[in-house]
Amino acid sequence: MKKLGLFNKFIFFINSIVAVLLMLSFMLPYVSPKSFPTLSVLSLLVAPLLIINGIFIIYWLLRLRKQFLLSAILIVLAFLHFNSFYKFSDSISEVAFKNELSILSYNVHLFNAYSGGNLKKSELLFNEIINNYAPDIICLQEFNDAHAPKMNGYPYVYEHFKSSARKNGSLTKKALGHAIYSKYPLINKGAFDFNRTTNNTLYVDLVKGKDTIRLYNLHLKSIGILPSMSALQEGDKEKLIARISNAFKVQTNQVDAILNHKNESPYPVIIAGDFNNTAFSYIYNQLTKGMHDAYSECGGGLGTTFNFDGYPLRIDYILAQTNFEVLSFKTIENKFSDHLPILATLGWD
Repeated sequence: MKKLGLFNKFIFFINSIVAVLLMLSFMLPYVSPKSFPTLSVLSLLVAPLLIINGIFIIYWLLRLRKQFLLSAILIVLAFLHFNSFYKFSDSISEVAFKNELSILSYNVHLFNAYSGGNLKKSELLFNEIINNYAPDIICLQEFNDAHAPKMNGYPYVYEHFKSSARKNGSLTKKALGHAIYSKYPLINKGAFDFNRTTNNTLYVDLVKGKDTIRLYNLHLKSIGILPSMSALQEGDKEKLIARISNAFKVQTNQVDAILNHKNESPYPVIIAGDFNNTAFSYIYNQLTKGMHDAYSECGGGLGTTFNFDGYPLRIDYILAQTNFEVLSFKTIENKFSDHLPILATLGWD
């Protein structure tokens, strides 16, 4: 086999850098953003690193070069290491359980009330989703009751706003909250009300038959950037990295508080919501300990829940303690928000 020419040596040099970055990402689930905040930003880049390494594999194979092995080996290792970045097909459990519970989680983006969206269209699409799937539990993030559709069939409700400022009788932009709607009684309710952020987490204890379940509706600290590649390219890169890494540090503190609370729960736990982080992150690793990820169990494809200017991200999740069996999972393509709604059905005896 001929030696590499100057151009191919340069290509392999770039290939090696991308490969090293992908290899570094294997550390992300185990390194707290509070210890290495800049490294944590790499969790947002794992998907493009996988794609770029795949392109290098094709490039070297077309030239019949053994250099393809570098990226090929790393992608295989990544698939084994990150067992949640791609599922080849949806699956539905055929095991029968005495009890089942369906949960829908959706960041509704204030029903597009303040982003120039069509409120009537948002209401129609939301009602269509609820009517088509009729989930037992609905967890909403970025909720505003001034523009929310009527929730018929859900007699048990917990809506919570950290700030409930009103102007002329209507909720203002600052009145961003979260909500849980249930077909089953809620016997306990609470919120974390994190400092210096509009993000929040709610929890309820719901009763289904003879069983009580603790449910958390999460909306972790946002990274505070516009979902646009042009905005990233035009902005100050150092400030951008600092903003994202600081958001991940705040998320870590929020998750610590949630997990401390969860560990004291006398009931089996379900966690749903917008984590504002990927499945390659320390945040995800901490929250999924002792939990099933409904997508990983029964989902299919990339599981994209948020499109960042065409770049797919999975940042919305439904997790259930191992007391539960995940029977099905679906990412619903019908949407009006910048997020996609997700739906899971859980079973237990």
